[in-house]
Amino acid sequence: MREETLAVGLLLRQSHRWAAQMLDTALAPLHIGGPHFGVLLLLDRDGSSTHRELIALTGRDKANMARTIADLDALGAIARTVDTADRRVVHVSLTPAGQTLYAEAQKLLDPVSREFERRLGTDGIAQLTALLQRLLPPSPL
Repeated sequence: MREETLAVGLLLRQSHRWAAQMLDTALAPLHIGGPHFGVLLLLDRDGSSTHRELIALTGRDKANMARTIADLDALGAIARTVDTADRRVVHVSLTPAGQTLYAEAQKLLDPVSREFERRLGTDGIAQLTALLQRLLPPSPL
């Protein structure tokens, strides 16, 4: 492999750490972090998801997702509903408090978004998004 190709992995990891730190710092006043925001975003977008779907969509492992869900539950941000057809399946959705938390988080992340745009520009963000999506395997969902 060429050295430039191998360096991409390191750059992705460094970029991820920087972005995660930016998110966590911005969201700290709400007592949530990037993983919590990711779940809030998905639940706002999709309306409801199961634990398994959230794990597949976020790439987090089962234990970390369970902690994230428990944290959001403790904040009153989510509701859990047992599937009537299969009691092993739990559906997670936003509560009104969760919708408010998501809206507050979005406001706190505005400066982070502006920093990304300052560094990459709108076109750069679109290009980076497209390239990163090409790297990912097809979604199992």
